[in-house]
Amino acid sequence: MGFVHPALYWLIIGVLLFFLELALPGFILFFFALGALATALVAWLTPISIAWQLAIFMIGSLLSLLALRNLIQRRLFSAPPAGEVADEDVATAVAGDRGVVSQAIHPPAEGRIRYAGSSWRATAGEPIEEGEIIAVVSQKGLVIEVEKV
Repeated sequence: MGFVHPALYWLIIGVLLFFLELALPGFILFFFALGALATALVAWLTPISIAWQLAIFMIGSLLSLLALRNLIQRRLFSAPPAGEVADEDVATAVAGDRGVVSQAIHPPAEGRIRYAGSSWRATAGEPIEEGEIIAVVSQKGLVIEVEKV
């Protein structure tokens, strides 16, 4: 059985962490993958002990996390610049639009409506029974205020 270079292990770990980042939310594993790849490079260039490899992995991961995370998140996940129009937001109700009550609304309790292809929590100033047509008055978070048509 032959000797496998430690750099190969770190390279495999780095690639696996990159793929795991694609499957898991949070945008953290990317930086540990960078630390593993940096360790693979150092281990390939110099013969260092496993203790030093682990230290380089931890330091490289933390430095890349602290130095790059905010920069990359701003670049990849930021809102559109001022003046640019974002894609339509499905979670925004338009006053005057019509919907149908799917669960009766008896104030002050909430009911449910079907609006824009989704089910929404809804409130009203008067009782509205299931199946009635409603008009959107306003939206507060994920609750839509409605009125009878």
